[in-house]
Amino acid sequence: MKQFFKDFAVYGIASVVGKVAAILLMPVYTSILTREEYGVMALITSCKGIIDLVSNLNIHSGIARDYYETQNRNSLVSTGFFSILLLSLFVLCIGLSTTDFWAYNVLKIDKRFLPAFVLMLFSIPCGSLQSYFAILTRFNKKSTLFAIGSIIQVLVSILISIVGVVVLRKGISSVFFGLVVSEVVATVFFAIVNRQFLSFSFDFTLLKRALLFSIPTLPAILAGWMDSSIGQIVIGRFVSMESLGVYSVALSFVSVFTLISNAFNNVWSPYLYENYSKDCFRSEVNKVFRLLLVGVIYLSVLLSLFSKELVLLLSNNGYVEAAKYIIMLCFPVCVYLFFPVGASGITISRNTKYIGLSYMFGSLLNLIMLLLVVPRAGIIAVPLCLAVSRVVTYFGMYIVSERHLQLNLPNYLFFVLLILLCLCYFIVVKEVSLIIRVGIMLLSTVCVLLYFSKSNILTLNSLLSRQKK
Repeated sequence: MKQFFKDFAVYGIASVVGKVAAILLMPVYTSILTREEYGVMALITSCKGIIDLVSNLNIHSGIARDYYETQNRNSLVSTGFFSILLLSLFVLCIGLSTTDFWAYNVLKIDKRFLPAFVLMLFSIPCGSLQSYFAILTRFNKKSTLFAIGSIIQVLVSILISIVGVVVLRKGISSVFFGLVVSEVVATVFFAIVNRQFLSFSFDFTLLKRALLFSIPTLPAILAGWMDSSIGQIVIGRFVSMESLGVYSVALSFVSVFTLISNAFNNVWSPYLYENYSKDCFRSEVNKVFRLLLVGVIYLSVLLSLFSKELVLLLSNNGYVEAAKYIIMLCFPVCVYLFFPVGASGITISRNTKYIGLSYMFGSLLNLIMLLLVVPRAGIIAVPLCLAVSRVVTYFGMYIVSERHLQLNLPNYLFFVLLILLCLCYFIVVKEVSLIIRVGIMLLSTVCVLLYFSKSNILTLNSLLSRQKK
C-alpha cells in the first residue's frame, strides 16, 4: 500500500505538469483564437479518440494483463509492439486517403482547418506507440522515468504550440503539429527505457490471447469515447462551433480531475493484478476509495464555488457561460474517475464483456438523450445526459464486480457529491457574494481535514505500521 501511494504521487506530478500547462495556455488560446477555432480544435481532438481506438484495438491492455504472468516478456512485448505499429500505420493510410470525406462530409469543418485534421491523423501511430511504451514503463514500476518522459512530452508540445500560435500565427495547426512532434519524442524516450524487452520476435499465440482479452473491452472504450466526445459533436452539429468553444473551456477546467484520474489509472492495474488475492486487499481498496472520493468531493466544491472567477481570470467575458457548465460537469467526471474500481471484479475474472455491455448501455442512453434533448434545450442538456450515462455505467460494472470481489464500497458518497454540487450551482447562479463563498470554502476545508484525521489517515497509518512489522 505504501508503494501504491508513492507511485500515485509520482504519476500525479507528471499529470499536474500537463494539466496545469493546458490551463495556463487557455488565456493565450482564447485571446488569439476565435471561439470557432477553439471549437474546431476540440472537435478534431474528439475525433482522435475514436481513431486511436481503431488504430490499436486496445492490444496494450491484453499485453499488460499477461505481463506479470508470462515467462517470456521479450516475445510478449515485441508481439504487442509490431501489432500496434502495423495496425496504426494501416489506419493512417486509410485516413489520409479519405481525408476530404471525414473533414467535409462528417465533421463539416471549413477547408482552412484541413491541415490541422491531417496533422491529427499523423499523430495516430505516434500516439499509439507512445501509449504502449508508457504502459510498459508503468508495469516495470519505473514511475520516475514515466514522469520524466511525460514532462518532456508536455514541454515539447507547449513550446511548439506557443511559437506557432503566438509568434507565427498559424492557428490550431500549430497545436496539432506540437502534438505529433512531442509524441515522437516521448515514443523514442519510452522505447529506450524498455529496449531490453524488444526483439525481432512475433508470437501469434500471444497476440491471440491479448486480443481475446482486449477485443471484448472495445465496446467499453467506444462507449467511453461516445460519452466524453459525442456531446461536443452534437453541440457542433446542432448548436454552433462558437458554443462548442465555450463548452470546451468548461471541459478544460474540469480536466483538473484527470490529475487524479491519470495517476490513479497508472497505478491501479498493476496494484490490482498483484494484490487481489491477498487477505487485506478489500479493506485497503475500501480505504483508498473513501480517501479519493472525499478528496474529489472537496475539489468539486472549490472548483464550483469559484467557477465564474476562474473563467474570467483565464479567458474573457465571451466564455463566462462556461462557469455553470463547469459545475454540472464535475459530477460525471468524478464518477468516471472510479470506473476502474467498479470494474475490478470483472477484469480479475476476465469477463470483460460485462465492461463493454455496461459502457455501451450507458453510452447509447447518453446518445439517445442528447439527440432528443439538445436541439430543444441546448448545451445545458449535455452535462446532464453525461451524468446519467456515467452513473448507469458505473453501477452496471459495480454490481457484476461485487459477485467476484465483494468490495462493499461506500457508494453513498456519490449522492453526497450530487447534493453539494446542486447547492453550489444555486449559489453561483444567484451570485452569492464572494465573502460568503470563501466562508463556505473554509468550512468545507475544516470538515474534510477532520474527516481525514478521524478516519482515513489514522486507519491508513495503522495499516502501514502493520505492514512494516
